[in-house]
Amino acid sequence: MFPEKGYTKGDVLHYYAAVAGLLIPHLRNRPITLERLPDGVRRGAPHFWQKRTPSYYPDWIPRFETTTKDGERVNYPLVNDEQALLYMVNQGTLTFHSWHSRIENVDHPDFVLFDLDLGASTAFADLIKIAKELHRELDAEGMDNFVKTSGKTGLHVLAQWIEPGGYDDARAWAFSIAQRVTETLPKIATIERRKSARHGKVYVDVMQNVKGHHVVPPYVLRAAPSATVSTPLKWSELTNRLTPERFDLKSAPKRFERQKEDPMKALMAPGR
Repeated sequence: MFPEKGYTKGDVLHYYAAVAGLLIPHLRNRPITLERLPDGVRRGAPHFWQKRTPSYYPDWIPRFETTTKDGERVNYPLVNDEQALLYMVNQGTLTFHSWHSRIENVDHPDFVLFDLDLGASTAFADLIKIAKELHRELDAEGMDNFVKTSGKTGLHVLAQWIEPGGYDDARAWAFSIAQRVTETLPKIATIERRKSARHGKVYVDVMQNVKGHHVVPPYVLRAAPSATVSTPLKWSELTNRLTPERFDLKSAPKRFERQKEDPMKALMAPGR
């Protein structure tokens, strides 16, 4: 599945079995889009994005049917237990992408996402500075907030959304925070959506905070040649020594075993 590292489908199954207890609470009752690479991460190999549940999926995998804004009916699979998780991995799923909300209250996100991605002319050290500034702003707002690697080259900062408003309110609030951060760090951060107008700055992206859009949860593998994992971090780990590439299919479970509990469990809606 990962020729560059020599990791097999068995390795992928063992990985997801090892982290199921941490991952499934972040997936439970969230509509899921599957990123499937049944022949592995190879140039020219099939790469599917699947949100509809195939008719051949067993009945014990629950579904959530909804209508998109375009009037399209979609029957999303739900990953609520280890059996469903490993069934989908056996179908060639490498990465699970979940909604920000659960089916119990599908119009209300549990959290907001600030996505910091490494561009062609940006430095990872700038991502760290911006993430720390987001942390300061969110702390000042009294919002619980967390940081993780994206599983590729970026960072994700997430804040628990406990306000009564839905996605529109959450995104507007996130945009106001991003705006303040870019005003504090104007040389390295921007909210400009056009790549041509960013001029080498890091885009503080809040535009995924939309109903029907999805996020990479913590603990999932990414479809990258290095088999990296989206890994929760302590804020104290955001230093220039941080190298997200070191958290991969083999090394990440050892780190997770040392955790006393999931550091991002507060992102799950209260009482769920």
